[in-house]
Amino acid sequence: METEQREPVRSTAMMQSFWNVQRHLVRAAHQTAQENGLSLPQFHSLMTIAPRRPITQKELAAHTHLPKSTLSQSIEGLVQSGWVIRETNPDNRREVVLNLSDHGRQFVDAIKRQEAGMQQRLEQVLDQIDPAAFEQMLKTHEQIADGLKDILSPGNGGCADD
Repeated sequence: METEQREPVRSTAMMQSFWNVQRHLVRAAHQTAQENGLSLPQFHSLMTIAPRRPITQKELAAHTHLPKSTLSQSIEGLVQSGWVIRETNPDNRREVVLNLSDHGRQFVDAIKRQEAGMQQRLEQVLDQIDPAAFEQMLKTHEQIADGLKDILSPGNGGCADD
């Protein structure tokens, strides 16, 4: 009987913990985006493109989980601002490839260095966590994600590309 009561409590506690962290991460991202004249989707797109460049628009959509119309508007704004270069893939003319411009790389680097920005604030928090505990946390998160991915059927509340 005790096991039956404990399991849902553990899953509820884990979900609430993840939601709480996610809520604060989104608030920090939104604040950093606003301070840099970006919408949240633009900020999310820039920070996703930066370490993966070049990246196809399809890959960006899979990483960001943004609706197609939101992603298109986000990319268009980033292209118009000169931070992102949008090109057609010469090997597949139907594919759009995105890359940061030199100006975009400088902009992303500046955002990452901002003392009051999301990256620096998160680093300050993570610096307080024991490195071994941090590595274990990442492994645990991966184990949870893999376990959920294995038990969830495609098309039920998520993207099959996750």
